[in-house]
Amino acid sequence: MQALARAARGLWPAAGRGQVQLQPARGIVVQVRDGNLERALQVMERKMRSSGIERLIKRRTEHHVKNSEKRVLARKALMARVRSQELGKSLRDILIKKIRGQ
Repeated sequence: MQALARAARGLWPAAGRGQVQLQPARGIVVQVRDGNLERALQVMERKMRSSGIERLIKRRTEHHVKNSEKRVLARKALMARVRSQELGKSLRDILIKKIRGQ
């Protein structure tokens, strides 16, 4: 990647005083050291897992979901909805008490 950036410096006019402004890398950046691609892939997978990208990709891809898994996911979504509604009710009650001065 750096070799490409060095090669591209001559293609565009320099910004400012002879310096080229390159955009910082976005996403996951992995270095391949000593031509060890397998190790670089392992590092990339670990970084993807820790950053949550893997879950986002899985959520977007169309794949078969077993009925038992659908039930589990539906129950989790329901519980999250109930918790947020309960939290909203309790916050509303607190605000009403505060406004009424009780």
